[in-house]
This record gives sequence, structure tokens and C-alpha cells, in this order.
Amino acid sequence: MPSTPQDNIENADLQWQESGAPYSTRFDDIYFSSGGGLDETEHVFLAGNQLQPRWSARDQALAATTAPSTEHFTIAELGFGTGLNFLCCWRAWQQLAPQHLRLHYIACEKYPLQIDALRQALLEWPELEALSEALLEVYPDHSAGFHRLHLPGLADAAAITLDLYYGDATQTLAAQAERSTARVDAWFLDGFAPRVNPKMWSEDLLAQIARLSRNGSTLSTYSVAGQVVRGLRSAGFEVEKVKGFGQKRQMLVGHYPQEARPPSPVGLPKRSWLNLAAQASRPPQVIVIGAGLAGCSTAHSLARKGYRVLVLEQADSIAAGASGNRQAVLQCRLSNALNGTRQFNLQAFLYATGEFARLNQDYPEVNWQACGVMNLDTAFSARKERCVDVDLSDYSPRIAQRLDQHATSEVAGLDVDGPSNYLSLGGWLSPAQLCHAYLAHPNIELRCNAKVQRLERDDHAWHVYAHDRELACAPTVVIANSISATQLEQSAPLPIVPIRGQVSYLQATASTANIAGVICGQSYISPALDGLHSVGASYSKNISDLALSEKEHQQNIEGIAPHLTKGAVNADAIAGGRVSVRATTGDRMPIVGPVPDFAAFETLYSALGQRERKHPNTHMPYVDGLYVSVGHGSHGLSNAPLCGEYLASIIANEMLPLQSKVLECIHPGRFFLRELKRRDYSR
Repeated sequence: MPSTPQDNIENADLQWQESGAPYSTRFDDIYFSSGGGLDETEHVFLAGNQLQPRWSARDQALAATTAPSTEHFTIAELGFGTGLNFLCCWRAWQQLAPQHLRLHYIACEKYPLQIDALRQALLEWPELEALSEALLEVYPDHSAGFHRLHLPGLADAAAITLDLYYGDATQTLAAQAERSTARVDAWFLDGFAPRVNPKMWSEDLLAQIARLSRNGSTLSTYSVAGQVVRGLRSAGFEVEKVKGFGQKRQMLVGHYPQEARPPSPVGLPKRSWLNLAAQASRPPQVIVIGAGLAGCSTAHSLARKGYRVLVLEQADSIAAGASGNRQAVLQCRLSNALNGTRQFNLQAFLYATGEFARLNQDYPEVNWQACGVMNLDTAFSARKERCVDVDLSDYSPRIAQRLDQHATSEVAGLDVDGPSNYLSLGGWLSPAQLCHAYLAHPNIELRCNAKVQRLERDDHAWHVYAHDRELACAPTVVIANSISATQLEQSAPLPIVPIRGQVSYLQATASTANIAGVICGQSYISPALDGLHSVGASYSKNISDLALSEKEHQQNIEGIAPHLTKGAVNADAIAGGRVSVRATTGDRMPIVGPVPDFAAFETLYSALGQRERKHPNTHMPYVDGLYVSVGHGSHGLSNAPLCGEYLASIIANEMLPLQSKVLECIHPGRFFLRELKRRDYSR
């Protein structure tokens, strides 16, 4: 089984019946019953899992507690199809409108409908129009992997998290990290029938369903085929046949017994050393150290999940570091390697585009401009011998397209000197305003001029100090203060590299005022904001002098001017700039996750046998209740939103928005593990 699928997917092959309903030519089967699809969904899946009574009971129990709720109810579906089951579930959730419970819906789909086909299919259900439009607004019809989507809380119901897993169901579920505290509460087994789609009912897939089920988790399916009944029982479920819908005599319901735990799934990878151990449930208060993009996005994701968050910032205002530039560019780092790094870059990019569009609706000062980004071939002409051309055929055209010189010039708004890789979903925004929008959530408190210098933990909480003065305490802390993380004892071993970056502000000319998208040569130039372009950024390990440098101004200009119309850029029209220090890493990937207990880690590793050291198969020890998000380098705008959501999901004990192989690429312990493997323990 490949560790990470390629980014391309196959969309569903459809025919349209006379009734207007879609029919799968691939599986020779219907998507929903012509005798009442809504009623069938409500009978088979909603009533079959007793959802509304369970939601009501859980909500009432939470209301009776004194602590604020951070609980969630997780539903997982095999076969998203037209989204009908999800929309019916969403409608039922709104009708009940729980006040102390959140809904997390996960759906696996190997052949997603294209968005126009989905729009046409959903016309069948005018009573779901408002929900359908909200789904269509965020629905991706391209790119394999995990897609985390946030849907608005219509009426009085809270917002809903929707995860779409595009790819083989067995592989995508197997990619969810092993965490005993994050489980599924109810399953909708709605794949095409076993006779036409046997892979959807395989032993390996049913074992994954059992692995991810909470004790007491329920399931329902229209299918009563012997293969399904035997497979579910073999995986540990107790099932029974009950009255079916309409002319179908029977359907199947079941539950995962309280005392059950499944065997290890057959033929699937062993757990990774860098996977996450179970996280203890803690009171819903978190301290986030740092009010740049990493800290603000994490605080926002936590607040959205019901946590009370205190953000501590050492400067006198937020976004005081690299997050304070006038304009920040969002683009996807493209790669030929079909690995976890590539998957992270793609999923982070896509998540960021959705987040920015959503926030920009409520906070237009964020100024999100999805104007596209062009990476010119000529920018890499001096490095061709060590830069391999990216094969765009493994990316959806929605992500990256190849444009010739003429088409690139048309999109750019002025003549450029060569072809480009064009990212139509990319663009720019005002990062400081984005941070303000993130912190506007009512569950977040900001405290500036709070320089954290020491962390100490007792049996119940972390105590955060400035010198000998305690600033605050909470059971959970997130370190998101860039290079300052190296000044705290617990995160000091993290190999963060400080990099100086200078952005130059260039007055627009008659030619450059027409720039319509971000153009990347050896430097980038953004469309003008209030008559000024942002051009940059320099990249230097010399951080001893943080004053503006005329030399770096000229380097920034020389990195883009030769790629544009001759004379378009006035090199003498520099109107200032900004210098900041970015924190990066040796492998150019961020450091995000629970903070390892480095001393315990080394002791545990040194005790392993020689063979075990090559492929250790146990969980890394962590510092209790402490997390980190640093090392985002020049890609903080694309990385930080998904990394913040990932950390919030760990802390809230939710199913994660990233696959296990991706987690290894950003794990805080990866460098230390590599170092230990290089050591000679034979002496």
C-alpha cells in the first residue's frame, strides 16, 4: 500500500435518469432511492443510529455540568456521494440545535462528484436548498487527501466540521493516527452494494472501522448481505436485522460492545514511533504564547471548539514579527515527490484558501485577494542544474496550470519574460489584519507586553512566568513564539534557524499598476496596495543587524525587474520596507505537535536493541499538556491555519485533519530521532 496517494483523483462517472437523479455507470447502481431519498436517509441512517435522542441526552448531560463544553459527536460515512446523508444529518442537527455539543462529520469518497454534477443532483431536494448552497460554497471536487471544511452554524445550531477523505477508504481511514481518546460515535455504511463494490466491504476496511470506533459506537446500513453481516461480526460488532425502508424488507443496525477492542488490521502498516499517544482530557482553558500567525490561528481554532484562550504576546501589539508585513503571499509549494511533505503543502494551501475566504466575509480588512500566483521559469534559470521541473500532471488543474509566456502575461497584467506555473487559488492578504480577525473570537483574551521567560508545571496546570512574576496558569500551553521558543527550557532543543528577511516597498508605475496577480521571479512582486508594491523577500542568516539595508533593497528589485517589461520597475522608487526574523528549519518544514520529553526520549531510545533502533515501534514520550507551532519560515501564511487546526484537534481529542505520514513530516521529535539514529551505541 503506498504511503501517500498521488494528488489526482477520478471523479464519478454519472448518467442522469429521467427523474433527474444521478446513476453511477462505474458501479451500475443508484445514488439514492427513487422512492424517497430523504425519507430513506432518515430511516436508515438517522433513526438507525438513534441520532437525535443521543444528541439530546448528551446535550442535557453537558448542560448539567458546571464546566463549559468542549465535547463533540463524530459521525463517519463510507461514500459521500451526493452529500444527501450529510445534509439530512445537518438538518436534523439544526432542528435539535444542541447548545453544548459540536458535530464532526467525516466522509470517505474515492470518486467525488464534480461540483456542477453535485449542484444538479441537489436540485432534487429544494427543502435542503440553504444547506446545499452552504456545502457547494466550500466543496472541493479535486485532489486526493484530507479536506477539512468548516460549515456555518445556521439558525441556532453551532458550526459543523466536515472532513472529506478523497481516496481509497481503507487507506484514508488507516492514515488516521491511533489515539484511543478520538473515536467515531456513529457510522453510516452507505457505499455501493457489495455485489458491485466489494472493496467497500472488505475485511481490512471493516477492521479499520472497528479500530476507530468508540466503545458503544453504532452503525447502520441498508445492506443485509451475508458478506456484510459476517464481516462486521468478525470485526467485533454486534449486528441485527431490522425493518427496512419502503419496499426493502430489512436493513442492518449494530453497535460496538463496551468491552470490545479490535485485532490489529490485516496488512496495514505498524504504528509509527512519531505517531501521537492518547491525550488526557483537561479543562477547556489554554494559554497560547505568541500573537503572530501561528499563535493567532491556533487560538482561533481552539476558541471555535469551545476553549477559553489567553494569548500572551511579548511585544506591545500583535503581529510584531514577520506576520506584520503589509502584504503576505499565499502559494503552494509544488513537488514531484509523492510523499507526506507534498501532501502537507497541498492540504495546508487548500485549507488556508477556505479560511481566508471565510474570514474575509466577516472582516473585509483582511483584504484577501485570490488573484493567482505565477512562478516564472526564468526565475530558476541560474539553478536549472539542481532544480527539477515540477510535473504538473500529478496536480489538479485547479491547483496548478502550465501557462505559456503569452498566457502568463495576460494573467499578470503586463509582459513577462517566460512561461510559468500558475496557481489560480493563490493570492495575497494583509497578515496583521488576519491576526486581528483570528483574535476577534469572544473566547479569546489578548495580553500584550507579556514576555514569557519560564514555564513550570505542577500536578494540575502550567504556570507561566516573566522573571519571578506569574503571568497566568492553565492546564494546556501552546508555544508559538517563533525563535523565542529556543529561550524556554522545554522547547530549547528544537532546531530552529533564525533567518533575516527584508521586504521592499516600491511605488507603482504606470506599467506595474496593472499587475493583476503575484509574480514570482527570483523575488516576488505583489499587486499594488495603496500605490505600493511589496517586493522581496531577502533571505539571510545574518540577524545581527536588523536595520533596513540598501543592498537588500537592490537585491529584491534585481530579483524581479529583469523578468518584467523593460523599464516597468523604477528601481529608484523605493518607499521604505520592513525587516523581520523568520524561524525556519533544516528540512523547511514546520515544527508542530506535542513537545517531546527529550531526556526521557533519549533514555528510552538508548535502551532499545540495535535492530529496534532502526525502526522503533513505540510512542515517543511527551511533556504533559505542552504543544508547539514554530519554524514556519517564509510559508507561515499557508502553514499556520491548518497547523493551528491540527493542534486544536489534538487538544480537543478530535479525529485529526492530517494523515499519519504527514504528521511525521512536521513532528517536533523528528530531528532528535534522526540524531539518535546516527549515534553509536555500541560502546
